[in-house]
Amino acid sequence: MDPTVAGLLAAVVGVGGTLGSAWLTQRRGDASRREEWERLEGTRRAETAARRAESGREARRAAYTEFNAAARHYLATLNDHSHVLRIGYDPQESLATVEAARVDYRRRYAEAQMIVPDIVLTEVRRVDRDLNSVYGVLARLTRGTTRDGDDIEGVRDAIKQGWQDLSRMRTTMREDLGVTRPSPE
Repeated sequence: MDPTVAGLLAAVVGVGGTLGSAWLTQRRGDASRREEWERLEGTRRAETAARRAESGREARRAAYTEFNAAARHYLATLNDHSHVLRIGYDPQESLATVEAARVDYRRRYAEAQMIVPDIVLTEVRRVDRDLNSVYGVLARLTRGTTRDGDDIEGVRDAIKQGWQDLSRMRTTMREDLGVTRPSPE
């Protein structure tokens, strides 16, 4: 091989190697930056999801706390009103207290319906059904418009059941928040 051709060939291979090396370095750098961006984007998405989950948990905690307190207060006023009726006192003042508790409870119930997950909503609905039933019987007993089966002893039993349902609801709420573990079934 002619030394000129050999020199020219060596120069072409050298330049080609230099250019190829720069091109490969650029591609690898681009791939590395893309991987880094994807990793950062994944981290950002995970952090955003974690913030949303925590925000949702805090909103549920606040709603659970307020609903639980309102339901307990409402049931306590229903219990007090049943004592007033059983003893025979004038029920008007007691009924006004029940109505005030009922208004607060209904507002908290409406809020809970919009925020709680279905498993908790099932328990919330059970509590609501119990409270409405007790309220209905007490209202009829107060007004003297009773139906068959409306009596103060039935109300007392329903109130006891209401406390049990409130306890079950509270446990379900705490499980949803991760405060306690689900009970084995």
